[in-house]
Amino acid sequence: MSLQREDVLAHLARDLHERIPMTKFLGIQFVEFEPGRIVLAAPLGPSLNHRGTAFGPGVFTSAGLAPWLLLVRAAWAERLAVQILLRRCEFAIHRPIACDYRARCEALPALEADTLRQGGKVRLTATSQVFIDEGAPAATYTAHFTLLGSSGAGEGDLALPFPEAWRT
Repeated sequence: MSLQREDVLAHLARDLHERIPMTKFLGIQFVEFEPGRIVLAAPLGPSLNHRGTAFGPGVFTSAGLAPWLLLVRAAWAERLAVQILLRRCEFAIHRPIACDYRARCEALPALEADTLRQGGKVRLTATSQVFIDEGAPAATYTAHFTLLGSSGAGEGDLALPFPEAWRT
């Protein structure tokens, strides 16, 4: 019996909350999680500051998780045991965030799977954007990752309970 899409996303959120407790505190949930697209939702309340807007570190966490989780899924789908290191990042809030928000990442460079399977190192960059409405992004996050491959078996950085159907 296969799980419905909403059940899978709720299960992933529960597991993420157990593995990274800050995500539970921030109320981060999966809205979409496709091979080339992720949308995470976060309520304003847990990251509310004294001005009634989102405190930057809460927004940063949501924005940073989006490309990282998309990368984890891509590595998992290829059955790659990798360590994902955040080499450097840039984060900017472009306008006040005074309501619930969504972090979205829609592009991820192709993984150099052969290099990683041979224990090599791969660098890639991915960007996420934070939205509060249909207008321009309220924040932007760009991550520069280094992936360290392993020739051994394993689940990589995070063993989220992805459905087997997501494997390539």
